[in-house]
Formats: sequence, structure tokens, C-alpha cells
Amino acid sequence: AWADVDLVLAPIGGGGLASGVAAAVKRLLPHVRVVGVEPEGAASMRKALDHDAPTLLEEVDTIADGLKPVIAGELTFEHARELMDDVVTVDDDAIRKATGMLFHRHKLVVEYSGAATTAALLAGAAKADGGRVAAIISGGNLDPSLLSSLP
Repeated sequence: AWADVDLVLAPIGGGGLASGVAAAVKRLLPHVRVVGVEPEGAASMRKALDHDAPTLLEEVDTIADGLKPVIAGELTFEHARELMDDVVTVDDDAIRKATGMLFHRHKLVVEYSGAATTAALLAGAAKADGGRVAAIISGGNLDPSLLSSLP
């Protein structure tokens, strides 16, 4: 049940999903921590938070195609700043490993972008501290030719 959740992880691309999740969670369950997850090679929200304003990324390089905006949006930045407890990053290797684990162990075909939250848990970027975690795993647009190469 949602009342038992301690941490919600949401992937950040353009930020709409993550900011909407943060708004809903903080409204209904203000004690629950909300953490956004971005790939290291496209961390536009993390950069915006570090600079206190959306800031253009000079380069974007990640396998997570759905999580690579060059700049955080104004509204989603405001939501992240006000409602998210943190925004963490994960590298492409962690995303690849998480995608493979979800496929091989749980029989879930998840695109790299959707596996970012699982990667954050497995790589230790997001700390569950023994609590219950809800990780949003979104998107199944993974090139079938990549399935055989997943770790």
C-alpha cells in the first residue's frame, strides 16, 4: 500500500512525469521522500538545481534516449526544487545492468530510460535505508536486437 512506501523514484527526462509524481506524492503522503533519477550524460535537472536555474547542457551523451533533454523546463524545475528531496544520476553501465536484470530476472522488457530508477537503487545512487521503495519503471521501447546483449 502507498501508505507503507518510504521512497519514490521517478525518471527525469523532460520532467513532466517526475514533477507530477512529486506533486501527487507530496500532496497525499508528505512524509514520503521523492527522488528524481537522470543519466549522468544528460543531467539537465541536476545541473539546473546546482545553478538554481535551468541551464543548457553543452553535450548530451547517454543510452537512455527518453531522458536526454538539453535543458530543464521552467515549470518542472520549480516542481523539482520545491517538491523533490533529491535528484541523483546514474551512469550508462548501471542503466544497462539494471535493464539486463529486469529482463533476465523479472522477464520485463524495459527501455534504458525506464530502467534508470532501478539502476539508481542497484548502484547505490538512491538510498532506500531499509525502507519500502516504489520505483517507476516506464517504457518498453527497447530495440529487440539489444536483448541478447544485455548483461
